[in-house]
Amino acid sequence: MTTWEYCILTRLSAGLDTKWYANRVFQHAETTLPEEVTTPEFRDYNQRFDELHAAKTFPILPAVLNLLGGEGWELIDDMDTGMTGGEGLVLKRPISAPPRTARRAARGSTRRAAKKAGARR
Repeated sequence: MTTWEYCILTRLSAGLDTKWYANRVFQHAETTLPEEVTTPEFRDYNQRFDELHAAKTFPILPAVLNLLGGEGWELIDDMDTGMTGGEGLVLKRPISAPPRTARRAARGSTRRAAKKAGARR
């Protein structure tokens, strides 16, 4: 069974100017300004998207999707973020860790090998 990780690509736009961000997360409290706490992997993607935007790579969305697609991400859905000019795209890619059943099977074969080795002594 394949295990997936997901990415939400959000669009922030003002007129013709559109910027895309991957899994951008902010932490805040009532008395403080929001602080970005996006994980390093997605901060790197967002930096690369900003570089595409600064280089005036238009239309930018195909360039962003090609960048993510080149790293194994697959577009699976779109969504409404509820913000004006805000749109979201949902992507997924397989996680390389083996599924639990494979880990259990490996543990079982290790135990069987240990029993055989003990029986030979």
